[in-house]
Amino acid sequence: MSDNKPKIDLKARLGKKTGGMPATASVPPMSPQTASNMPRAQAVPGPRPSGIPAPRTSPSGVPLPPFQQAPSQAPRADPTNPYGSMPRQSVPIQARPTEIRVDMDEVRAAQRSGRGKVMVLALVTAIVGGVVGFAFGGGAERDKGAKAAIQGAQDLVKEIEASNKQIQELSETVKSAQTKLLGKGTYPQEEVTKLGAINIPFRTASLADKSIGRFKREILSMLIDYTTSVEAMNDQKETLQRFLGSQTLKDLITEQQKPKVRWYATVSNGPSGPWVNLDKLDTPFLVQSDEKVKDKDGKEKSYSWPEEIEVKDGKDTSKFKRYTSGDPGGSSPPYIAVNPQTQNAVCQSDVIGSLVSQLLKMQTVLQGDPTPGVDKTGLIEKGQKLVDQLKKIGRT
Repeated sequence: MSDNKPKIDLKARLGKKTGGMPATASVPPMSPQTASNMPRAQAVPGPRPSGIPAPRTSPSGVPLPPFQQAPSQAPRADPTNPYGSMPRQSVPIQARPTEIRVDMDEVRAAQRSGRGKVMVLALVTAIVGGVVGFAFGGGAERDKGAKAAIQGAQDLVKEIEASNKQIQELSETVKSAQTKLLGKGTYPQEEVTKLGAINIPFRTASLADKSIGRFKREILSMLIDYTTSVEAMNDQKETLQRFLGSQTLKDLITEQQKPKVRWYATVSNGPSGPWVNLDKLDTPFLVQSDEKVKDKDGKEKSYSWPEEIEVKDGKDTSKFKRYTSGDPGGSSPPYIAVNPQTQNAVCQSDVIGSLVSQLLKMQTVLQGDPTPGVDKTGLIEKGQKLVDQLKKIGRT
């Protein structure tokens, strides 16, 4: 075959471009110093040849090595698929409502001090009511809170009126007992029974769930004062009941009808002459009696004072004969009975004195003291004024 046949370029006929790199001229080697001073080549964006995939890069722009997968991205939502996954969205952080923290230890400590525990309960209730009204301050909620306050006031009126009825009965009972004890000198058995049945029902717990935080400051102050006074009066009533029901008081009242000798006297030589020594008998005896008694021989005779008394002083026992005549002194002085009427005047019983003080104190708290300069309002009047104020709630 002849070597002069023309060569056929098949790639040119098929319309394909050669993918090889164009031939380059040989370049002489350069020194490292010259290479470092030359500027780096930058990629110039341009059309990418068809069929060649784009190089994979990381999110930071660094090319990934072969066979390295790019980090997965969140799938996009398919609008035609109702169950498709939705892309994550940043949810704005909502501010939490302010928490109300009540230290129950402090509340319990305040509850031990009458007025303090009532004030703490009222204060906490007022704060909670105010915060709830502020947090849910819609018109419907405010209307609901106002209706709750009106209902709470109506409930309080009923409870206070029931308490005032018991307080009035207590005042009448105390006055009757005072008349019998100090005026007639008789034991008030009927009054003691009535005191056991009287119970003022109003308590600190009565303020709960009444929406008192919406009341006016004046009414809230009156409510606290009334509650404190009622609880104090309940305590005083129980103390008075124990006092009146004690056996000691019964004996003292009985002795007003049948008095007893409880003290005796002896005469001895003092620094400048004879003087009288008083002491208490271990076994009191009646001043007089219509009953017959027996003597040492067992014979009945009219009642008379003991011929001899025994008085203990620790482990020692002293005996004194009854004085009849002669020298009242000497080495073994006889005893002389002390008149019970003079005894009460000089050595008044602590029981009677405490009872009188308790009765007067209770009457002052219940009825008040109109004395000029004192002008103390009684519990009965406080309750009535409070009822009048509570009834006004909701009328305006």
